[in-house]
Amino acid sequence: MSRFEMTGHDRYRIEQARKTLAALDDLDMGDDRAMASTIGRLEVTLQQLVEMVDEAVTDQ
Repeated sequence: MSRFEMTGHDRYRIEQARKTLAALDDLDMGDDRAMASTIGRLEVTLQQLVEMVDEAVTDQ
């Protein structure tokens, strides 16, 4: 895996991803709406992280 310079925005996105994952500890598994919302946030977060890595690899 190649290494790349992270920008402040990259660090912010990573921190938000960590917060989203940490929120799973408090998720009420019986609340369908909360689960759907959390899954949606995780999907967006993962997509952003993959794009960030793809950009770094493409730039090299």
